[in-house]
Amino acid sequence: MITIRNLRQLLLLGLGVIFWPSIAAHSAIVLTVKQDGNDVVVIGSGSANTTSLQNPPGSPEPRYDYTNVFFYNQILVGVDASLDINSQPVDVNLWSGIIGPSSFGIDTFLSAYPSSATGDLFGIVSDNGMGQSLLVLPLNYDYMSGDILNGTSRFSDFTLADFGLSPGVFTWNWGMGANADSFELRIEPVPTPAPLPLAGLPIAWKMAKRLRRASRDSTAKATS
Repeated sequence: MITIRNLRQLLLLGLGVIFWPSIAAHSAIVLTVKQDGNDVVVIGSGSANTTSLQNPPGSPEPRYDYTNVFFYNQILVGVDASLDINSQPVDVNLWSGIIGPSSFGIDTFLSAYPSSATGDLFGIVSDNGMGQSLLVLPLNYDYMSGDILNGTSRFSDFTLADFGLSPGVFTWNWGMGANADSFELRIEPVPTPAPLPLAGLPIAWKMAKRLRRASRDSTAKATS
């Protein structure tokens, strides 16, 4: 006997089978940048459908020994070839054909290398100097379209303000239909310290006593 619960499970399974290819095709890359104490941390994950992308004209491809440097129009996450003299070179492909903002902050002319980094090297260049936004991904033979990416980077003794970053969500899109995909950059606002209401209670109590005393004095003078 088929129960209502069984029917619901079958319905959810059917919807998953129908819509999963579309959901999988639109699995975006998300990079989150936030202040963590005295450091700036970048965390990235997701996958990219590269079917509709191409290499930018006039740019040598692939790019060898690419370095994870953080500045006003480029945010990357993951391993850095310059972190250790014994580390292996990091090679990437730059992909054009993406549409999105040309900036995510102000130009502070400050660049920095991560103090620590792990995972895949990938990210975004909002403007390559020729009006193009570029997606940075591992080389073709290292990265196949749709592969999952994960990476982290930590920049010690820096703030979001040092890099001129504007809090908000910035999105780049490319492709159509089943090949549509996106890159999302989330810059979280700097957390504000939690208020300490108890710290102000003694002061408020003293002020209340003074106001009450002043009120009594004025009343006494008015009736005398």
